[in-house]
Amino acid sequence: MSGYVQVIERIPKPGKNEIVLERSVAILKSLNRRGTVMASVSDATDRRVIGLLGFESISDLETFHDEYRANPDAMKAFEENGADCEKVRMEILQRLELPVRPDGGPKYWGRTLLVAKRGDLPNLVAVMREMRGMAESVTFGLTRTIGGNADSVRVVFQLSSLSQLEAWNDELGSDKFQSYREKINALTTQRTTELHRVEYSNQG
Repeated sequence: MSGYVQVIERIPKPGKNEIVLERSVAILKSLNRRGTVMASVSDATDRRVIGLLGFESISDLETFHDEYRANPDAMKAFEENGADCEKVRMEILQRLELPVRPDGGPKYWGRTLLVAKRGDLPNLVAVMREMRGMAESVTFGLTRTIGGNADSVRVVFQLSSLSQLEAWNDELGSDKFQSYREKINALTTQRTTELHRVEYSNQG
């Protein structure tokens, strides 16, 4: 396995998107750790601000939770930002495959949620791993949730531009992947795609 990701998704109240985005960046900077803040530009639901924190192991993630709970200033900043949101959602993802970062870092992230039929998640992951090895325009990552819908897998793309996204969509729709598209259709009940623009990233 390749580690874990703590996801914080915020849906700002009307007129509060920029302040929630600015605070989310400030919170990440104050943590002095690797992470990314993104804003949705094409989404299946509400406009969102998304924070990602990466961890090498589950014990590293637990240590972060302990340190956060012991830091009143961090908790206050989190709650103040949440007060300007309609909803704040937390999720832990387990990395199954890492996405390949484009040179210079990603400008956009694409995320596709696939929901497998009951009992078919291992088969779906196997098919997506095969596709990952064949893809030329992008090398995507795979994650699964720890909590929430246990039948779901996320396909994660780090993109240098929207042109790269278009190239991937063209490749995905090509004859090369026809049999894989058919397999995915047979294994899943839902497919949802979203696109986010990177507003801040620290990978140091």
